[in-house]
Amino acid sequence: MTTLIAAVATGVVLLALVAGCAAHLTRPAALPAALTAHGVLPARAVPLAARAATLAEGLLGAAATAALLARHRAALAAALAAVAALFACYALYARHTLATGRGGPCGCSRAEVPLSGWIVGRAWAFALLALGAALLVPGRAAPPDSAADAATAALAALAFATLLWALPTAMAQPDAPPRPTLRARPDGSMEGGHLPWTS
Repeated sequence: MTTLIAAVATGVVLLALVAGCAAHLTRPAALPAALTAHGVLPARAVPLAARAATLAEGLLGAAATAALLARHRAALAAALAAVAALFACYALYARHTLATGRGGPCGCSRAEVPLSGWIVGRAWAFALLALGAALLVPGRAAPPDSAADAATAALAALAFATLLWALPTAMAQPDAPPRPTLRARPDGSMEGGHLPWTS
């Protein structure tokens, strides 16, 4: 059971890194624009911070994947601990931005997701998963040996990663259109809704 938990947590974290890095590479202007809108960093530091975040995600994802494929537990644990620190920094930054009354887009995906508490919670979830995996991997939680166990871990990781990644988008509350009101006309019919059914 410990092996499956560690494998799923590692898979979720790796998929999150890949998704984040891919989003930043395919939309290179999104993250700098979001950081500028937040107004937390000086204007000169925005391009450097955006490039550093993308580079960190790519390098940590590559390092963790290489360690996983080589079954090098110490290297994998170190990479996962660094990933936990990265996501914790994301969570703290987003929380600070919201606490100071600032807003704007998240800049963390291809979708236009507003910065919110769901972004903070997702970052903490990824950080805790990475930390948990880093603590479990050096112990008895060896990578799955059988193809069935590996497939189960991969499918579970994909499902959890997809749910966590899509959560802020799904929970964003767009402005709802006003509901039509019913007003009586002089002839007894209703304006703004369906006519009442009569026999």
